[in-house]
Amino acid sequence: MSAPKAMTMDRVGETKQLILAQSTSQCCRTGCCQPSLNWVIREADNFSGGNPHNEPNMAWIHEESPWFHRCCLPNCRKTKYVHHSSTIPEAVRKEEDFNWCRIQCDDLPKGLTEEDRVKDVLATHEKPLTCSMNSCCLLPKITTKDGNGNVLGKTKFVCDGCCFVPKYDVFDPKGQKKYRIRPDTCCLGACVMCRCGGAQGKCLRVPYIVRDPTTYEALKGNGGQEDAQVTQLWAGFKNECCTQRDAFHVVYPDNATAEEKLVLIGSAILIDVLEVENKDNGGDGGGGS
Repeated sequence: MSAPKAMTMDRVGETKQLILAQSTSQCCRTGCCQPSLNWVIREADNFSGGNPHNEPNMAWIHEESPWFHRCCLPNCRKTKYVHHSSTIPEAVRKEEDFNWCRIQCDDLPKGLTEEDRVKDVLATHEKPLTCSMNSCCLLPKITTKDGNGNVLGKTKFVCDGCCFVPKYDVFDPKGQKKYRIRPDTCCLGACVMCRCGGAQGKCLRVPYIVRDPTTYEALKGNGGQEDAQVTQLWAGFKNECCTQRDAFHVVYPDNATAEEKLVLIGSAILIDVLEVENKDNGGDGGGGS
């Protein structure tokens, strides 16, 4: 099998869908033992479980976050995710499966050198210190920038009357709303609609549909074959029950630019921080239209 192409901006523009998978083991992640959470990216339509490092990944993302925030304010933490167009360094990869009961006092992941930290940076996804999704003040948001620090767009959690339906608005660099991301609803928009079926990692998963920001109609992706979406996948028994590695399927709107696609990766990360990590830490989420 040939190595996948590097995730350059041109490659991002060509990509219709991808798998965003956490590469850091979260086994025994509790209390002061809170490692940085890194991600790997590959172009695919599903995730069958197993170790994400064994897949043909084309990019990786590392987290930089203060230990105090990871330890005491995990879902509210200030954090920066650095998106590299190259694959994960071997020194970092070797540490990913051995974070059990380990205290990471540094902002950077174990094994990451300064050279690799700044190598092949395609984008950053930066979240300030905020409240969690249970509060309607200091609402969570994440800003996506290119490798030169120029803002590409933002994703903001939305607080409204339909508090049981989580939803997110995506904005362009000028502050114009580009997308609304939320699941399908029932009960007059008050509840999330349950889903059944789906192959492999999509079994019993609820897709967060990427929608028109005005009409909230679902946008089509993957050449019109399915709805554009950000969907958490079943990651396999070992990942779900032991290493707690999360995986997402991101399907881009057919007319999305490369810059907007990078912003939607930031949207997926924000959903993970607020909803998936929140549940893992014993919290509860909330958010309709």
